[in-house]
Amino acid sequence: MLFEKVSPEAEAILHEIIECEKDSDHWRKRFEDLSIRDDAILRGCFKELKDAGLINVQFADNYPYRIIILKDGYLYEGHFDDCSPFEKQLRELLKRADEIDNVSNTSRNEDINAHSHTQAEEEWMNDVQIFKDKYLKDHSLCVNIETNLIHGKFRKLIACLRSISKDKDFISKMRGEETVSVPAYKAKDIPEYDVFISHASKDKPDIIDELYRSLNDLGVKIFYDKEVIEWGDDWKDRILQGTNKSEFAIIVISENFFGREWTEKELNVFLNRQNKSGQKIILPILHNITVKQLEEKYPSVADIQTISTKDYSCDKIAILFAKQFIKRLKSI
Repeated sequence: MLFEKVSPEAEAILHEIIECEKDSDHWRKRFEDLSIRDDAILRGCFKELKDAGLINVQFADNYPYRIIILKDGYLYEGHFDDCSPFEKQLRELLKRADEIDNVSNTSRNEDINAHSHTQAEEEWMNDVQIFKDKYLKDHSLCVNIETNLIHGKFRKLIACLRSISKDKDFISKMRGEETVSVPAYKAKDIPEYDVFISHASKDKPDIIDELYRSLNDLGVKIFYDKEVIEWGDDWKDRILQGTNKSEFAIIVISENFFGREWTEKELNVFLNRQNKSGQKIILPILHNITVKQLEEKYPSVADIQTISTKDYSCDKIAILFAKQFIKRLKSI
């Protein structure tokens, strides 16, 4: 399910609905003595939430007397913190398409030449081309999208993207979930690598190279892309293989880590593995960021105990890791 993003005003009302779920009299009082303007805004927010499939609502006596929070309503806030760059871009394309379509001439013939499209539609279709080349080469609708781009079929492109937004298997694949296959842990099933170092490339000279040397000096088997990926390798495949062949993942989270496609994909893969196996896998390190920044950006990681490079040198981090690894070996 691809969530439909609602306005900040509607998000605030959704939060209020959840907070006041047990207060049966809250909304009657809330709607009393509102100005015409404020009443219209509040009703508009309820309609937006209902249209987005987040709540069901029934009005009587000029206020909502029955509000049912749907599953997606409860899941809504956390979803947008954790969804992949693919989902974010797809959602943004669909949102822009709706906005463009609402102001365009709805009676216009779809078969009209592309040069008669509005500038906004042209820019949108250019962005769809970029999105297709980046993400959709392996999707079954790729050829349809290419054909509709050539012929300028604006609404047919929207239909293709909406179908992709409902393709749960493909969305899971773009999150990296297809690479997660966790068999029952056996005593002799020792992974190829002791640890996978997930990081932003910009942090290599600042911290990652030194951390790699400290771990390597202790004899730790490390999946570090700089040392493992060779000339001619498909680097994406090698990284995804590395995530499955590593016992632990040291995730070095910095501002450079935020919003990067592959760092977030790696993080999602390890989160899924940890959640499914129930074993400790992720060892987060904060580099030049605060715990508050981590909580705001990756709330799903916020409950995992972190350490910071301001408190621990790379040598100390390597020793801490060795202790964790020895504990795992003793438990086999």
